[in-house]
Amino acid sequence: MSNTWRRSGSGRRFLLKIIRAIVPSSKGDFKKKINDVIYRLNIQKDKLEEVLTRLHQRDKELFEKTISAYIAKDMARATIYASEVAEIRKIAKIIYSSKLALEKIIIRLETIREISNIAIVLAPIISILKDLKSQLVNIIPETAIELEEITNMMNSMLIEFGEVSNTTVTISVNSEEARKILEEAKAVAEEKIKEKFPELPPALMETEKTRVQTPLAIALPTSGGTTTITSPVKKVRKPPRHIPLEELELRVLDYLKEHNGLIDVSKCAQELDVSRDDILKALESLNKKGKIRFT
Repeated sequence: MSNTWRRSGSGRRFLLKIIRAIVPSSKGDFKKKINDVIYRLNIQKDKLEEVLTRLHQRDKELFEKTISAYIAKDMARATIYASEVAEIRKIAKIIYSSKLALEKIIIRLETIREISNIAIVLAPIISILKDLKSQLVNIIPETAIELEEITNMMNSMLIEFGEVSNTTVTISVNSEEARKILEEAKAVAEEKIKEKFPELPPALMETEKTRVQTPLAIALPTSGGTTTITSPVKKVRKPPRHIPLEELELRVLDYLKEHNGLIDVSKCAQELDVSRDDILKALESLNKKGKIRFT
């Protein structure tokens, strides 16, 4: 083969024509393979949704145990539960952001089925799938394996159909676009996790820099609504007055209703002229009796 043949690239084009004549690639083939990818990605997205549902249920169970231990002043047990809750939420955030990224990929693939410039569109998607595989490999290995197989499938499509569409296969991956999609998914996941998962008591979340006063959610069965308890970290002096537990429970319930389901334990203690510990005991007793329940 002459140097002129190689330099001009005419030999490559001629060879490509022969290959196309022997193994023709059509737009229909591309659509079919894209549909296969979309189908497989939808399966993985649904699996992530199932895992999120199980994590949310597990988080709810451990959160209730955390609050019960916290009210009972069993801080050792409360800390153990709280640590597990925090770990669950880290995993949930990763899975949720991965699910959102898959949704974006699926929508993008559904949009580009008619586009001829295939490589430019597929390259950033492949980059995102590789990142998602790395995120999930230690959390949901089977999903990571499936994403790797889908990535390999799309790489093959890039080689096969990229040439047919007269696009250079060896294009650089649009990493900036991929990064933006992943960052957007993570940001949305962060907000959704905060909305869906109630926060832990501040005493279990405090750091050296700050102590955050965080609401704890309980529900009043009689009204079907939700009551929020803010449990401050700071301690108050115990007032000299003592009220029988049953009477205090009624007053606490009245307080919850009067304040539209909002209660600051310290302020409630001051208004009822009892100790903060008495308020916590009343809440625990009401919870055991089913008059309020943690959600």
